[in-house]
Amino acid sequence: MGKWIAGLLWIAVAGTAAAADLVVYDDALSNGFQNYSYGGGSTFGSTEQAHGGSNSIRFAGGAAPNNFNAISFYVDPDLQTSAWPTLRFWVHGGTSGGQQLYLFLQRDGAIVAQAELDGYISGGAIAANAWREVVVPLTSGALGYNGAFDRIDLQSDSSIAQPVLYIDDVVLAAPVTPPSDRIFGYGFESGSLPPAANGLVQERGVTVLGMLSDRFSWRDAAGEPRVAVLAHNTGQAGPGGTRGGELREFRYQVAGATRVVAASGSGASGFGYVVSHRSEGTTGIGTDDSPLGHFFSGSFVRVWQGRHHAIFRFTQNYPRWAKTTAAIPNQLYQVPVTIDWMFATGRNDPLWSVTWDLNGVPANAVEADSRAPYGELLFDGRASEGAHSVIAGVGWGDRYKFTTTSAPASYSSSWTWNAVNTIPYVKLWTTAVDATMGTVQTRTIVQQDAGGYFGTNRWNTTSAAGNACSSPASLMPCDYNWPYQSINYSFGGVATPTNNTRLAWGTNFGFLGQTSYYVHGSAYWGGPLPNATAAGWPRKSYSAYIVLGTHSSDPVGARAAQIETTQSLVLSVTTGSVTASGPAGVARPDSITYVPAGYDPVYGTLSFGAQGNALDANISVGSGTLRRPVIVVSGISGGSYPALRFNGAAQTVDVDYFPSLRTDTGDLWITLNRDLSGATNRIELVP
Repeated sequence: MGKWIAGLLWIAVAGTAAAADLVVYDDALSNGFQNYSYGGGSTFGSTEQAHGGSNSIRFAGGAAPNNFNAISFYVDPDLQTSAWPTLRFWVHGGTSGGQQLYLFLQRDGAIVAQAELDGYISGGAIAANAWREVVVPLTSGALGYNGAFDRIDLQSDSSIAQPVLYIDDVVLAAPVTPPSDRIFGYGFESGSLPPAANGLVQERGVTVLGMLSDRFSWRDAAGEPRVAVLAHNTGQAGPGGTRGGELREFRYQVAGATRVVAASGSGASGFGYVVSHRSEGTTGIGTDDSPLGHFFSGSFVRVWQGRHHAIFRFTQNYPRWAKTTAAIPNQLYQVPVTIDWMFATGRNDPLWSVTWDLNGVPANAVEADSRAPYGELLFDGRASEGAHSVIAGVGWGDRYKFTTTSAPASYSSSWTWNAVNTIPYVKLWTTAVDATMGTVQTRTIVQQDAGGYFGTNRWNTTSAAGNACSSPASLMPCDYNWPYQSINYSFGGVATPTNNTRLAWGTNFGFLGQTSYYVHGSAYWGGPLPNATAAGWPRKSYSAYIVLGTHSSDPVGARAAQIETTQSLVLSVTTGSVTASGPAGVARPDSITYVPAGYDPVYGTLSFGAQGNALDANISVGSGTLRRPVIVVSGISGGSYPALRFNGAAQTVDVDYFPSLRTDTGDLWITLNRDLSGATNRIELVP
């Protein structure tokens, strides 16, 4: 039958209801779709599993010569992506999970678009014994196709046989008119206040540097605009092969001009993705033991967008291999990773938080480190790697502060490592352009271990004591002994500088996977501290600020000083409560005790509970100055903002403080637009 004749029949059946979704398979094929599956292995109408109704499609990836077999749906006449821009269905992994599928769109026998499926699956992979939704935007991301198609293939993406899986409720979704991008138009924010002229703005689905992204714009501590762009991680392919899930661009003001910090085109470009190294390297696995996390697709959630605050979440699976001595040697495990980015008016620095969930990995099977957040940004604002300034210096903080004291940075640089330190951090800087980039942990090194490897025998010394590395002979510590990875593998020789901008975190092996591992600086690692241990299983979480600014203003040092000041706080109440504990990390079911009471290190906030929508609290600052703290008050009911007073004086919304009311959880987020010091800083919420 010719396509034009079939088209008349299809229109007669379907009518003109453009807004309705088009069912492909729901217990049976619908709307003229035909079974064009190839290579065997598919059973339409299986009753073994069903998501909706009683039937599904059973599918097993075949072995040669029927490998790369597929479920295939054909329809005549052609369909248009403008009418059906989204493919949606459900997949069940049977008893195994982890199957690999590839999606193809065809027209007249020719492939017009294709992508691996994992990036579109809720949770990032096909799961055993569970249904997971798959949502594929056909016109954006990796497929990025606009035009006609007549066939959809779900092909086994394996040269060997794969376990049985099930597909059900396959539909092509009609276009959906997105809601307004007005910040409090998503059901989270109260409508009791008009929009804030200086509020946080989140633009959804914008294309920046060739990648579909969400763009966040907010006002920093000086009231100046800042912008961060997070690339979606749902299957698109970007420069250098990245699949997103990272910071791709950051903008801030320097002397009245906008500095644009962008990702380059290198394979490691972008920032904030995960990387982990196996203690045994590639032994027994025959593949890269530490792949860059942005090469794996996943999913994202806009957790919350408020008037002045927002949280954006990436999830993915990251491969970790068991030790050669594990019960199942060299076994591959897909470890779920959750990353939150938090933005707040009045704060210069985005907060990055990660949870590695090894609950599905046997205890002590994996022994690995964590080097996340990881990546490269052109932090001096230049447009390319070649044009980027030479790195003038590197610094970090573990139990002592390390800083190079001669420029440019090289293995011949002089250094000091002899000032006592409590807050872990790492940073790079340039002086040809006054710029720096770094990360700062939200907890002390005693509360949350950070840094790794050997070389701590040089704590509390300087380069004046002689070479810190014997092979090659150099003043600087050996590249494998830097506690946080950065440019240590980028120097071309002992006296050769670099303009590479790689920056990462660092921990000891066992930080991921071991029920007990030796912390940084322990005698086990050749350090001066008595052996002390921490747990790296079943979950591991930590948070860090991502800091960009001018080197001359030392924003990394300023942020570390703020965490030190936080440790001196005493929170008290006469009405309401000080929150004593909370989740141990993002997306975690367990909790930790806050130290000090009320300080939430996951998001770097001060946490209280309201009583009848009222709060009367005091923040006593023991040392230093607490700058523009973010306060979260739980137990706020209704859709109206309580009034705020500071030391008895009424405060003006969007001027003296920046609030966001999250009605779905009953939390009121507040950035105080002031600095606090001394014993008396009274905060009142009045219904």
